[in-house]
Formats: sequence, C-alpha cells, structure tokens
Amino acid sequence: MTPTLFYAGQLVEPGYVFGRKCFGPDYGVTTSVGQYGLPKSVDWRKVPWLKIPVKDQRGCGNCYIQASLVGIGSLHSIITGINVELSSQHVLDANTITNSGCMGGTIPKVFDFVMRGGVVLESAYPYTGKRGFCQDIKAKGLTIEGWAQVAPAEEALMYAVAHQPVAVGVAAGIEFENYQYGVMNVPVDHGILNHAMLLIGYNATSWLLLNSWSEAWGIKGACRILRKSPNSDGSIGILSRAYLPLNPSFTTVRTRTESCPCYWSRTVRNLLERMVPRQITEHFLPKFMAVDKCWITVSYLYA
Repeated sequence: MTPTLFYAGQLVEPGYVFGRKCFGPDYGVTTSVGQYGLPKSVDWRKVPWLKIPVKDQRGCGNCYIQASLVGIGSLHSIITGINVELSSQHVLDANTITNSGCMGGTIPKVFDFVMRGGVVLESAYPYTGKRGFCQDIKAKGLTIEGWAQVAPAEEALMYAVAHQPVAVGVAAGIEFENYQYGVMNVPVDHGILNHAMLLIGYNATSWLLLNSWSEAWGIKGACRILRKSPNSDGSIGILSRAYLPLNPSFTTVRTRTESCPCYWSRTVRNLLERMVPRQITEHFLPKFMAVDKCWITVSYLYA
C-alpha cells in the first residue's frame, strides 16, 4: 500500500508503506526483534535528536489539539532532525467551525485544519490556556499532506507506532487523576472515549502514552497501560480511534486567511457573552464572524 494525499478511508496496518524504516538503529537506538517481527520495545523519547514536548493544557479541554500537534511536530523531527513545537493556541483560536475549543473536538478535524492552511510555531503564537481572538500573524509553520486512521487491531497499532507517534482517543477515568508510576490499573468496562493522548511506544506488556497534563503528572508526563485486554477495542478503547499525520513540511502561514477563517468581531462577541452564557455562545450562536476591512459575514454553523 502506497501513501496518497489525504485518505481517511485507507487504514494503516502491517504492510503499509511508510517510506522509512521503523524504530531502531537508524534512529540511534538499540532494540531487538519481538512479536509480529516488530521492535521488541519502542520509546520515541530515546531517539538522541528527538525532543517530544510535554504540554500542559491547564483547564482547557483541548487534549485533542495537543496530541495532534505534538504528533505532527514529532514526525517532522523524526524525518528531518529539526525539532519544532507547534502552536496549539493558533488552532484553539482559529478552528472554530469543526471543533469546539476548550469544550472538545476531534483529532481528524485538527489534521484537516493543518492541511488546509498550516499551523504556526509556538514561539509565534504562545499558549494562554483559553480560547481567544484569532491573531493576525504571518509566520513560519508546518503543514501536512494528509492523515490516516490505524486499523483497530493490536498488531496494526504496534506497527504504526513503530514508525511514528500516533494520536489516540482513550477513555480516561478517575484512575488517571491518581496515577503516579508503573502500569495504570484501568477498568475493563472503560466507558466512552473522552480524552486524547499521544502513543509514543510500547513494550512486551504495555503501551506508552504521553499526556498533556504537564511533566508533574505520571512518569514525567507519560503513563503505561496494559496492551492485552478482553475488549475488542483494547485497554480504555485505545484501538478504536488512532490517527497519524502524513508528510509534514515547513510552510509560511498567515493565520487570518485560509487557515484562520473564524475571526470573531470583538465588539459583537463581547455583546453576545454579556447576553448569554459562554457555553451557549460557543455552540448555538453564529460561529463564523469574519471581519475584514468594512464588512462582516455571519454564517450559522454548528460544532
């Protein structure tokens, strides 16, 4: 199977052609062959030149943005050796049609957003921890050619993460709040998927996941969960929603053009927020108020 531009329908599974070797000596790490002929263990943090940032989403429910962008930046660093940190604030402020900012969203819609117009670097558009007004910035950033979903099977997910970090949806329960180290004790009946993380490796018994709750959480921001599960969707649903970006590259991004279509008029938005609660403002009132010179366009679009 050969990668093509943006194909959400073609699943990544063993035999998929990434066009580069998997985790191992080519990346300055030593590992032996394990199950399915894949590396016995993977931990992308061990690659000497790769620096995977541990994000802190604070009180904003934008884990789906953090996992997606760290995945894109990590892949770019794996391929080029150039470490980059991407602006989650840019996506938080600008991606207001298909995602809902601090109130949640999906990984594929973040990848779609980055495909359409790119995302600037963190240094150009720093994180504040809350949705704000989309800034008018022209700066260096990254775009991607596409993204793909991983087939919902243990071998397929191992195969994918042996080639690059994978953004995954999981069902995070109270056990996440109390986690400190070791393999997390997760329930078999895991409930709905409500959190996004970045899968960065595995070993013989567990998956290695990077969270976006700062380095103070877990094992320097990461945790391990059991690989084996009686559930068809794996431990805490990890097999059911796994996505990876394809072919990132540098580009010049203008945040208020095609990559930032949802600039809200400060005057109109302030008026709306005084009239109704924020939750209603962000979900049920006009979500596209683009201000450019002397005109305002209002479209009723819902998250």
